Parts: sequence; structure tokens; C-alpha cells
Amino acid sequence: MTNEEWERLKDSCRTSQPQEPSDEVSESSRKLDRDMNRLERVLSRVVEPTSRARERMLEEDRRWQEFDRSCKERVAKISDIAARSDEKLKALMNDVGNNRNIPK
Repeated sequence: MTNEEWERLKDSCRTSQPQEPSDEVSESSRKLDRDMNRLERVLSRVVEPTSRARERMLEEDRRWQEFDRSCKERVAKISDIAARSDEKLKALMNDVGNNRNIPK
């Protein structure tokens, strides 16, 4: 719930109350406002991450990005090595094939 929605909810609660409040209604209104403010403070602390939690999340994101980058580099290196190995294997197979075709 955004602050704007919260304020609209409080305004709608206030408008639904009688226009000429008695002392009892006025006291209950103050208690309701006080309780709603407490609830708002508690919820904002629960919902909004603290700066420490935010830093931890940013650090974790940075680590995952670094891990992803290093994995991509490793895959690229492995692909390069595999391509060179395939070339060497084909060359060896050609040499072996050519040696068989040479009469002795």
C-alpha cells in the first residue's frame, strides 16, 4: 500500500464519521488515529528493507552477475578448446586415412 493509498484510506475513514462528534466519538477518533499511525510506522519498518538489507541484496546481485560472467567466460574457453581439439582430431584422421591409401 502506497502512502497515497494510505492517506486516502484515512481520509475516507474520517469522512465516514459523524460531522459533529461528541466527546466519546472524538476520543475514539483520536485513539483510532493514534493506532493507525502506529500501524503505519510498524508496517513501513516491516515492508521497507533496511539499508543493511539493501546493501546485502546489492552485494548478492553483484556476486551473481560476477558468477554469470565467469561462467560465460568458462563456456567460451571450453568451446574454443573443443573446436581446436576437433580440428586436431580431423587432421589426425586425415593423416591416418592418407597413410592407409599409400601403397607400401
